[in-house]
Amino acid sequence: MKSGLAKRERWPILYHYETSAVCCREFPAECNRRIMSTLTVVVPAFNEEALIGRCLDRLIAQTRVIDEIIVVDNASTDATPDIVDRYVSAHPNVKRIVESEPGVIAARRCGFDAATTDIIAKTDADSLVGADWADRIVSFFDSEIGADFAALTGLVLTWDGPSYELQRRLQTWNLGPLADGGETGSVHGPNYAIRRSVWSEVRESLQTPLEIWEDLDLGLALSEAGHRMFFDPGLLVDASCCQLRHSPWKNRSYISGGIRTARGRNNPAAVKALKVELPFRYMTFTVMWLLFRPWDNDRKNWRPHRLFTPLDRDRGLVTSRRAKDERTVEPDRFHS
Repeated sequence: MKSGLAKRERWPILYHYETSAVCCREFPAECNRRIMSTLTVVVPAFNEEALIGRCLDRLIAQTRVIDEIIVVDNASTDATPDIVDRYVSAHPNVKRIVESEPGVIAARRCGFDAATTDIIAKTDADSLVGADWADRIVSFFDSEIGADFAALTGLVLTWDGPSYELQRRLQTWNLGPLADGGETGSVHGPNYAIRRSVWSEVRESLQTPLEIWEDLDLGLALSEAGHRMFFDPGLLVDASCCQLRHSPWKNRSYISGGIRTARGRNNPAAVKALKVELPFRYMTFTVMWLLFRPWDNDRKNWRPHRLFTPLDRDRGLVTSRRAKDERTVEPDRFHS
């Protein structure tokens, strides 16, 4: 009770739209009369045959039906298109579109441009959204205070890492004042939503080089245009920790991507802040490497010798180039 009262007093918006979400589940007819926003979820996907089904299952099983689920097939060469097409046949709100230009930036733009709803959300093909994810997004934007915000983002944990509760405690500690929610300066790639009208406003100002952080680029563009973003710690997405199993040295190109992003936007204040933050980011990635690299998700235990054994990258990260003809990823670079 005490924590609930504290949240209500500190951020009444969270209390307002959390109770709105409960009301929608308990009284759907009243909710339909009161809440009018519609929601599209965009899922960029390249060679995700092993995980795309689980991602879509979570999206389809939401407590609030998602009006439109768009899987952007980024010219996959595996069974991803066939798997998605089976969902398209079984669910009228699921569609697959193709974007041949490699990279998450092009795939996101393709999907967001194709969306027809009031709100556009994004998650990744290897991520699992919380059961009430869509409900919380729509309830937030349709709340009285949510009307003042252009975008919403939330917490990202891992489904294949150790101790979910430990992850949550560490993330909560790292959030500081945002542990109870509040206004933030950017969005998190596998877990954010934006008003479609705002996307149309800022899309032309976004960068296209693959070597940037697409989520930070969007966050900076929104801030520069005078739009506000909100962080909800209850808006949960579980991503894969596979890329965090590589050492900070192997991930150095990605870690420095924020500075490239801010420099590309000619935003000196952001460049300065990110340079100051860089050593702490390396420390964070080091801790995550020490935590995730030895973890054996099959046996559910740590195997410390893994820190000293080579690890091949089975996919690139978001700042890598993928040749159009070969669909390959440069070593130690990044794709999504």
